[in-house]
Amino acid sequence: MLLYPDSGSCIEVVFMGNDVIIDDGWVCWDNKRNAPRLNCRKWRMRHDYWLAGSFEKRLVEELILAEFKIHYRLQDRNVLIHRAPNPSSRSMLTLEVFADGVRLGVVEYRIGEKWMIHPSGGLASLLNSLGAYSVEAEPGYGRWLKGKKVKVVGDINGLRWILLDLDKYVGVARVIDASKKLVKVKDVAPKGFKPLPATGIIQVVEANRSLLETAINEAVGFLKKTLENVTDGIAVSYSGGADSTASLVLSQEALGHARIKVVYVDTGMDLPGVKEYALRILDKLGLTPHVVSSGLDPLNEIASRGLPTRDNRWCTRILKLEPLRRFYREHDIRFVIDGSRSRESSSRAETPRISRNPLIPEVTRILPIKWWSRLLVQLYLVNKGIELNPLYDEGFTRLGCILCPAMHPHELELSYTKHRYWFERLREVTGLSINDVMMYFYSEKEKQ
Repeated sequence: MLLYPDSGSCIEVVFMGNDVIIDDGWVCWDNKRNAPRLNCRKWRMRHDYWLAGSFEKRLVEELILAEFKIHYRLQDRNVLIHRAPNPSSRSMLTLEVFADGVRLGVVEYRIGEKWMIHPSGGLASLLNSLGAYSVEAEPGYGRWLKGKKVKVVGDINGLRWILLDLDKYVGVARVIDASKKLVKVKDVAPKGFKPLPATGIIQVVEANRSLLETAINEAVGFLKKTLENVTDGIAVSYSGGADSTASLVLSQEALGHARIKVVYVDTGMDLPGVKEYALRILDKLGLTPHVVSSGLDPLNEIASRGLPTRDNRWCTRILKLEPLRRFYREHDIRFVIDGSRSRESSSRAETPRISRNPLIPEVTRILPIKWWSRLLVQLYLVNKGIELNPLYDEGFTRLGCILCPAMHPHELELSYTKHRYWFERLREVTGLSINDVMMYFYSEKEKQ
């Protein structure tokens, strides 16, 4: 590892082989700015993490309101989301939530049961300070109640979760039998946690300024060194998502306009708004896009080939990689820069920062932000004055196609709700309903 001095402090930079990890996955909270701070050892982020958009904030607000009958406003403050390991085989997506310097708990999505919340003691303390309803334990249980079943004094009919007043502490408990007033205490925290003053993403940028500048310098330096003897034959694969936007801006900063060609693949079933956003950003950056496509009708391909799966993503090969291969051949492209990151998936974690794409072996793939978290990507774009794609605020985490086997189930439901006309065409052409697609994509996962 190296230590980068900065204003009397140090930033830890960990090397793994030929790679450098600046964002090490530890986060704490800057209470003064009410903002998460990276590389500060309090909470471990084992998977990807990011600042919540409007959809995620509203989801957590609604779940808290439904369980505790109190409104805890999150829309005007920084909320950190961590994609946590799923607690059971029924879980399709699990998100750990942090705000106001407190771990609020976990929200979990299950097919058929939708979203649910598993609140923390920290959230209980925050809600207690806001005046949420609470009950007391019957006398005689002692002080240490976490993990224990207790009987309570107070009305708990119709409730699933309750706040438990424990003198100087407050607990959160799951109702087991309301008629017997029996609950199980899940977590306990000191009383006194209160919402901090509302702040925004600019305060998160400021809280992480030194680390952000180090990450930018490292990525720009990596691109310059990797391509220092290459004057042409360089492309940036641009999709309109945050990661590819960050890689595009870094490439422009490192290499300039003249050395790069920007290619966007129109699959024929992109989420509406993605292409428009991509073209708007390219125009802002003064870059001319090369828009390519397969020329095929995706619905006809689904009718003849069947739905794609995680193990057989023929759609990627046919609708995306084939047009790219043609473009690379026609423009003599030898190096491609894209925004893949290790935290996105286990397969991407195994991809070297410089490698050959086995599906397009004639070009070398370069990943400048391989070791960045989604949070660091967000901060970089905001710092550069680049708007984030509005689709993130609608609840999408992957900005690809209307229908994709890599989607989480709630994203597929969102896509169906917002673009029902496309799914009606899918049914006309293939006979497949949205329920058929859900079962096809996710039933095997439920069995595992």
